[in-house]
Amino acid sequence: MPLTPFQQELLKLLSANRTPDSFVAGGTVLNAAPDSLRYSKDLDIFHDAQESVRECAERDAETLRRHGYNVEWIRRFDTFHRGRVARQENQVLLEWSFDSAFRFFPVEADPACGYRLNFFDAATNKVLAFMGRVEPRDYLDTLQLHQHHLSLGALAWAAAGKDPGVNPVFIVEQAKRNAHYRPEDFSKINLAVPLDLAGWSYQWREAVEQALALAVALPAEEVGCLYLNEQNIPVTPDPASPDFAKLRRHFGSVRGAWPVVRE
Repeated sequence: MPLTPFQQELLKLLSANRTPDSFVAGGTVLNAAPDSLRYSKDLDIFHDAQESVRECAERDAETLRRHGYNVEWIRRFDTFHRGRVARQENQVLLEWSFDSAFRFFPVEADPACGYRLNFFDAATNKVLAFMGRVEPRDYLDTLQLHQHHLSLGALAWAAAGKDPGVNPVFIVEQAKRNAHYRPEDFSKINLAVPLDLAGWSYQWREAVEQALALAVALPAEEVGCLYLNEQNIPVTPDPASPDFAKLRRHFGSVRGAWPVVRE
């Protein structure tokens, strides 16, 4: 299971400390599915308010120590805290961060961790992160998203709405530029599947080709939106399909919102 028993144990223990303003995010949300390609090496907790980071990190550390865990601080800044949590032979990194409250959907209650970022907000954040850094984990997560959830093209199209300084083609091209890895680059990643560099490379090239074609085909005035079906689930749009006009155009907002259907 891509979340280890120790990670699940920590998330459950800290769930009472989570709120709509202090919620689980990042790769923890994306890699909770049993078919994920990798295990997360850290647990991410995001905050809408900068002043909440230190307060929530200290509260979580106190909770963990009270239950017999060792917490070692690695970095402590106003907008970012990182600590190593250990007990017996198990350990994991916890990161508390400040992040923009601009998102597509509201933060969601989750019995496993208290509150968490919506999956598709975590997915668009992942594509933006991939654009800006050379990390094999971003490569794997984006491939997983493209194959099982929402295509690279649809994610890049929507992600551009979270960063006005970029466009979908730029996002895809930058990610393509960063996606050059050797087998040893994956040595620090706890893979849940066998290493398949050739297979992943083929899938990635196909995803990039499809993404660039989609960016050219979609209406420019709709850049930055997620396309939702009748069940309000994000889907990859097909501009040539007669059903394209029926899809809901859903844009981001402060704290996010669910679409409202009006007669």
